[in-house]
Amino acid sequence: MSAVESARSVGGSVKDRAYDFADEASNRYSSASDRVGSAADEAWNRASLAFDALSGRKQRTPWGWIAIAVLGGIAVGWAAAASAPKAIQAAQERFEDEEDVPSPTYEAPAPYRVAE
Repeated sequence: MSAVESARSVGGSVKDRAYDFADEASNRYSSASDRVGSAADEAWNRASLAFDALSGRKQRTPWGWIAIAVLGGIAVGWAAAASAPKAIQAAQERFEDEEDVPSPTYEAPAPYRVAE
């Protein structure tokens, strides 16, 4: 009875390992297939662009990317314009509090003498 139970547990673990190997192989095949598919798509796109260039066709203007860049520039400019007065005010307040008195450890530089 013990031998039969032992054989069943070994058989079950071998079966589980076989399923694990099959899953891993399937995942690797899927990953490789995706890579090959994306490489094939990239190659097709590049070949199409090369054919268009050789036949004298102009590329399309990427209006979507241009619009995103313009909107991003507007957003950054607006943020800078909104925060600049606050930053200037804070800097002025900070420097108004300080006096223009040299520290007690300050030493003036030696006078410059011209060699004769």
